Formats: sequence, structure tokens, C-alpha cells
Amino acid sequence: MNPSPTKRATGTQAVDRAADLLLEVLNAENPVTFSHLTNTSGLAKGTASRIISALERKGLLQRNNNGEIETGSTLNRFALRSSSIGRLVARLQPVLDAIGSATGETASLAVAGQNEVENIAQVDAKYLLSSRNWVGQKVPYHASAAGKILLAFKVAQIPNGKLGKLTDSTITNKTDLESELVKVRSVGYAVIVDELEPGLVAISVPVVNESGLVVAALSVSGPSARLNQTRINELVKLLKNEVSKVALPNSISTNRKKGAA
Repeated sequence: MNPSPTKRATGTQAVDRAADLLLEVLNAENPVTFSHLTNTSGLAKGTASRIISALERKGLLQRNNNGEIETGSTLNRFALRSSSIGRLVARLQPVLDAIGSATGETASLAVAGQNEVENIAQVDAKYLLSSRNWVGQKVPYHASAAGKILLAFKVAQIPNGKLGKLTDSTITNKTDLESELVKVRSVGYAVIVDELEPGLVAISVPVVNESGLVVAALSVSGPSARLNQTRINELVKLLKNEVSKVALPNSISTNRKKGAA
């Protein structure tokens, strides 16, 4: 039997009321009082109290020491992360441009997402045969050069469960992956050949802040037809040289929830 129209409307109305209260707090320049929220929303005090309590439980709202209502820890964390990523991209964009110009290949910047690598900026290759646009794409840690960097330097953890096999060359054994990560830490860069997609080669180096902590991975990718071992060695030197020119303040932190423990 289909749910009654009344129940659907009630559920939608509750969501709308919660959204309205949340927007009121977000748009306010300063923390607001409970009375302010009830007056602006027109909600009964009991209804407003229940909605605010629900938003507090999810970390979307919180009360300060004066009892006023402000944005909660969940919203604050994502706002900080978004701000950090914007500043990170701004600092690294000249480096991406320089690498793209020098190599003609795809240059990209990635950070740790939740169980996957999150690509946040890219300079496209000049060739018709080139890597895809990775911005907004999420790829498995174990099958990407950037992912290996983030895993090797403890920015993320190897997710629970099986490692997916994307190609015949993908590392799917966790012991083998751990051995690979030890090597990555030792040499200071990561390489994949045919591990994410057949014919795709990628090289990645860590991006560090002033304290030496890794916050992102800088990569070059392209087809194996152009990126042979000699070219890979040249690109490793170029990436390390370019990233060494960047001084990132410790305030830039891009970690969301690290890979599942």
C-alpha cells in the first residue's frame, strides 16, 4: 500500500523546517539565540527545540558557552577543509602550470578522500592521446600513484576489505602493497604502469607543509607509449624539483576522514 499523502507532506515539511533553521544560523554574522530562531521561523518552541536538538546530534549546530546557537563541528570541519583545499590549489596551480608546460602531459593534484583518492586540480595534456580529466574523479588508493603516496606517508590508511582488481597489473595482495609502500617511502615517489587503466602511466610525489607533513600528492600521467622508464626518471626529477619550490603553511590541512581503519 502506498504511504498516505499526509505522511509524505509531514516528512517534507520537517526537512524544510530543519533546513530553514540551519540556513538562518549559516546566514547570521554572529551566533543566534533560540528566541531569534523561533521568532524568524514562526515555529512553536517545542518544534524548534526538537529540530535544533536533532541538528546538534549530527554536529550541524551547537550551543556556545552563552547558550547561543552556532554552526556545529561537522559543518566547521568541512568549511575548514574546503578553505584549505582552495588555498592548496592556489599555491600549487603555478607548479601544475609549469609541469604541464614543461612536459606536455597531464599534471594533477590529489588529496585523501574517504577510502579513495580525491583529485582536486589538473592541467590538461597538449596531446590528443592523453590522460582523462581526473578532477572530481575518485580512484582507489592502491591502484594510483597519488594513492600510493598518500598511503605510504600515512595520510590515509589501506581500506578494509579486498583490494579491487582494475587490470591484470593492479596490486590486490595487501602484503605486496605494504612492500610497495615501503619502497615509495624510501625513494620519495610512486609510479603505476597499467595498474589503474591499461596503457596508463602515472608518477607522483608528496606535497609537504612547513613541518614536513604530507598533505597532498602531485602527479604527471600519460600513455605508456610516451612514458618509458627513461622518461619516468626525468619526470621524477622534475616533480621533486618543482614541488620543492612550494612553501605551504601548516594551517593548510586537507585530510577528511582517513581511509577506514
